[in-house]
Amino acid sequence: MHDFFTELDSDITSTKKMTHTPKTPWENTKIIPSIPKPHTHPHQKRPETKGKSFTQKSNSTIPNHVNEMRAQMMTAGVVTIVFKADEKTRALLGHLKLETRGFVYMEEVREIHKMIIKKARASYEDTLKDIPDIEEKDFLKIIRRDMEIFLTSKIGRNPVIIPIIIYV
Repeated sequence: MHDFFTELDSDITSTKKMTHTPKTPWENTKIIPSIPKPHTHPHQKRPETKGKSFTQKSNSTIPNHVNEMRAQMMTAGVVTIVFKADEKTRALLGHLKLETRGFVYMEEVREIHKMIIKKARASYEDTLKDIPDIEEKDFLKIIRRDMEIFLTSKIGRNPVIIPIIIYV
């Protein structure tokens, strides 16, 4: 009996001495932020920053199209359509994924989502049939424009539309 407890005690003390081995390479790394030192004279006063964030930019430096997109998202929301397509044939595989934020009310979600998916699939397939060797950038522009026209006419809202094609 005495040997059992002695061995147990030695096992416990040896595990206490063992150091923790990280499971991932970044587990034991410490991130120390680098704070730039101001290039001012030591007796010079620091500028007032009360109520301002250093990452905040004034509206004059933000490009106009960014402000327009923000206003559009605020009023009409965002629609993201994800197409999964075959890499060689570019034919659609499976169902489309649709995410909307700030676009439709809860009572109209199902009906409107079905309409959007049906129109997006038709737009994708028709464009591919008409212009089989179209570049992806132009392909996305055509789908976005078709969806903008469709949603404005059917629902009366013009959300930011983000089509994404994932090739498998």
